[in-house]
Amino acid sequence: MEYRRLGRTEIEVSEPSFGSHLNKANKADPEGRRRQIQAGIDCGINLFDIYEHSYQQFEPMSVALDAVRDEVVISLVTVWRAADEVMDEVEYALEVFKRDTIDLFRLVLKGDPEDAGQRMESLVAAKEQGKIRAIGGVVHYPQHLVQGLEQFPDELDYMLVPASFCAPLALDEGRELAPLMTGRDLGIIAMKAMAAADDAGGYIHKLQPGGDEMAQLRAKGLSLGKLAVKYLLQSPIVASVLPAMNSIDEVREDASACGDGSLTADEKRFLEIYREEADRVFPDMLGKDNYWVSPWTL
Repeated sequence: MEYRRLGRTEIEVSEPSFGSHLNKANKADPEGRRRQIQAGIDCGINLFDIYEHSYQQFEPMSVALDAVRDEVVISLVTVWRAADEVMDEVEYALEVFKRDTIDLFRLVLKGDPEDAGQRMESLVAAKEQGKIRAIGGVVHYPQHLVQGLEQFPDELDYMLVPASFCAPLALDEGRELAPLMTGRDLGIIAMKAMAAADDAGGYIHKLQPGGDEMAQLRAKGLSLGKLAVKYLLQSPIVASVLPAMNSIDEVREDASACGDGSLTADEKRFLEIYREEADRVFPDMLGKDNYWVSPWTL
């Protein structure tokens, strides 16, 4: 496993990190989920993100991470309904994870400056008290990224942004967005690497491009999950890629993208064929509000 600095936080994070979006099978099988987390630990993954909006994941994740709780990077998001409850939420997380500090705590930036301002005020206070190490934001639309950086030019230490090979320009250094992030030395965590997911898994796995060329590439052992992560790791502004992991095979495949070097010509062509299929299929499959692709494509 290789590690990168998460921007100005100076926190070292594994190139692939462990995403926590759960499918139904894992919600019903906590022991299976524990084995997946252990597989991630065995692979050297050190960033574990706990997203679940209910609190069903906090205690199982705490138990699963018990042996390494002081060695991993725990990443959480403030989701309690009232903005003035954020400090209580932080205290709850500290109690459940049995730690004196939570490494990464973020707020959702969704175009509501008042709500964001209240949440940020509490997160800043928690950071000043040593209860969290770094404050982040998560966005789903480019305009919310721009608005968030304008509202909090100094407070944000890192950002979670949707990015995938289906939107190849999302993190392009020649675009407006990349300089906004790199100029502040923000740590960037790329989410939605599998173009988001429903309960069955990432939408990219629903793509089924055919043809002799694709058959030949598959025969060479090329793997879509690995290459979806490896593609994003080519970006110099990405510190870590955060895909959802819902099986031990997924954990190991995603982790195998680490340290694999540059994309080969075959790998680039493999992803290009999948991207062409996504351009053809996604508009009907996903509808207009596929925030993890279309808004980040241009």
